[in-house]
Amino acid sequence: MHGSIPNAEAVSAACGVAGHALVEASLAEIPGLRDQPVPEGVPTLPSRFLRHSDEQTVVGIRAVLAAIAAHPEPTLSFAGYGVVASACQSGRIATAQSLAMLRTAGGVAVSPHIVPQCSLHSLAGAVSVAFGMHGPNIGTSGGQHAVSEGLFTSLSLLAADASLPGIWLVVSGWTEEPSLDATGKPDCTPLQDGRSGPICRALAVALTADADAPADTGISRRLTLHMPSAIRVARPAAHDRSAADEILDFARGLAAGPAASWSHVCPWGAEIRLDPYAAASRGIPQREAA
Repeated sequence: MHGSIPNAEAVSAACGVAGHALVEASLAEIPGLRDQPVPEGVPTLPSRFLRHSDEQTVVGIRAVLAAIAAHPEPTLSFAGYGVVASACQSGRIATAQSLAMLRTAGGVAVSPHIVPQCSLHSLAGAVSVAFGMHGPNIGTSGGQHAVSEGLFTSLSLLAADASLPGIWLVVSGWTEEPSLDATGKPDCTPLQDGRSGPICRALAVALTADADAPADTGISRRLTLHMPSAIRVARPAAHDRSAADEILDFARGLAAGPAASWSHVCPWGAEIRLDPYAAASRGIPQREAA
């Protein structure tokens, strides 16, 4: 069914970009990341915190650690931050293994960690707990539009909740669908680049409330959300780009430097732009402080 919302007013929201990091790991490399020491100067993780976590959670946590480690001094306090995690098809490896074990060994062989560690909310909850963040933590998307839905949710939350100082957005996905071998173990056949198995890609971005001037925050770039005057209500067209490709595109936009611009069009017509702070701020109302 196709239609539109008539007389809808254009809406804009904005937030600052305080830091970011991209982490990639092959399927065979991820087990080694579970207990890898954290970067120097970054809060330590609880012992064996990632032992039962989904692979995308492991790489997403490492992306947050890398972003905090790269943050210029003084490091912001993230205690009041929220978390939006947008993982594309997470939990599928453990779920497939559980179904195989259920068939051969019955219910006692299925791990009780499947629900807390391999669900849509798992990555957001892990980031929130690991770093002592007390804002809302939300798992969103779950599919190929992970970048669109993660960005849209983050900007919407910051615009709606004046008590939030910021949000950690973590977006993750596989470059290709992992598969299992005949024994139920992940297939880590070497790829053309010599790495073993598909690549999991995770991007962590610290987004700050947009009420303060850049002189007070040290932030030189910000994201702005631009809504069309009429939103098309329709089933999205076939998606010809993977979530992993869009994550890489977003990461390259962030890494291009403070003077560079980047834009992303969501399937429903909204546009999200990354611009230098001065250029982005023209005509965009700032959120009122609580």
